[in-house]
Amino acid sequence: MFLFVKLEVRDPDFSGRRIGSGFVRGFRGAFPPVLAAVLSIAGCKAGVVATSIGTTGTGGGGGVPASTGSGASASTTGIGGTTSSIGQGTGGSTGIADGGTDASCSQLNIAILGNPGSNPSSDFQAWLEARGTTVQRTQTTTDVPLTAETLQPFDVVILDFLARDYTTSEAAVFAAWVSAGGGVVALSGYQNDPSQDWRANPLLAPLGVAYATNNGQQVWGPVTDFAAHSITVGLTSITFTGGYAVSDVGGSTSTRTPIAFVPNNAGNIPVAYAVQMDAGRAFVWGDEWIEYDSEWAAMPQIPQLWLQVFNWISPPQRCMLTGIMIGAVLPASGRTSR
Repeated sequence: MFLFVKLEVRDPDFSGRRIGSGFVRGFRGAFPPVLAAVLSIAGCKAGVVATSIGTTGTGGGGGVPASTGSGASASTTGIGGTTSSIGQGTGGSTGIADGGTDASCSQLNIAILGNPGSNPSSDFQAWLEARGTTVQRTQTTTDVPLTAETLQPFDVVILDFLARDYTTSEAAVFAAWVSAGGGVVALSGYQNDPSQDWRANPLLAPLGVAYATNNGQQVWGPVTDFAAHSITVGLTSITFTGGYAVSDVGGSTSTRTPIAFVPNNAGNIPVAYAVQMDAGRAFVWGDEWIEYDSEWAAMPQIPQLWLQVFNWISPPQRCMLTGIMIGAVLPASGRTSR
């Protein structure tokens, strides 16, 4: 069986992969038969059009809309403003049918707060920008306050290696921005030093979660146990290298769901939470290795995780990161209002 891709674009992110009228030859070497992903930004990059994607097979062909087939999702927004229907192709092949124009969304604006970690992570930001988002790193020094004006331009904030602790008043500003519909990703584990690695905790406190030790110990993965959630669909193993447990600290202002665990003799350790607070959403992960170039090159499930995280946390009416998993359908985010 071959994967046939007909696109009017060359994607620089997948080494060894040439996109044109022809066959895809690999995903950083061998193309995984089920977990390989065709990743794109939906609807925002003019002049880039996905004409058809499908797996060839006996009786295979173009996609039938999922609403009339066995797929779980009726449609997503395709590259270049086209709406693509995803479904089970006749004869057993998964296909995507090009549809009409959808200009109802605007590009996703992302802020990365803090500095990069100890290992190279440029591929992560490049991956985001290649899909039509804008990415700005900010709050990299200790002398810049976090204000409502700082956060206002952004749809999603990633809490990277923060330069300082944040005040209670700054945490209140951050919470108000989340409640109004902001999306958050929080990472930790940079220096094996809670005094530095837990600088996100004051900002996360209004959301009802915090980084914590596992009986005084760091947590070593990989993460292999996932709760059912839109973020975790199709995941089986994700790098987790010297991170921290994530704890529910209570409160009535948010809904908190543990969604990823590291097996331990004393029981599974929660290392990720999905949080909803009013119109906002957050993904809180206890490690930082999922943004490092070395992991992107070695583990296709890490881009898949990020893809599903952004699909879940991004506000509606934005061109969210979307993708088509070979043999699977990306779940809808379920967000209907900002």
